[in-house]
Amino acid sequence: MSSKAHHNKTRCAVCGGELSKTTITHREKRGSRFYPFHNVPAEVCVACGEVWIEDSTLQKIERLFRRGRPVRKVETPVYDLALPR
Repeated sequence: MSSKAHHNKTRCAVCGGELSKTTITHREKRGSRFYPFHNVPAEVCVACGEVWIEDSTLQKIERLFRRGRPVRKVETPVYDLALPR
């Protein structure tokens, strides 16, 4: 599922499905790390699942990433199918 910037669309630009307003957990990748952002306002297509996030919200995420403080930190296990077990 990808996230796309969005400007007041009423239908999904991918499939034409209906968009539903909700909040999501959005992941930003920086280098080899992922950073989760909770309670992100978004619109999700009820037909294909495509996620649309307003430009202003993406700008808030960027500011929070640069200057904000995380509410908590978690250790994430990483698995690799290419390694022998």
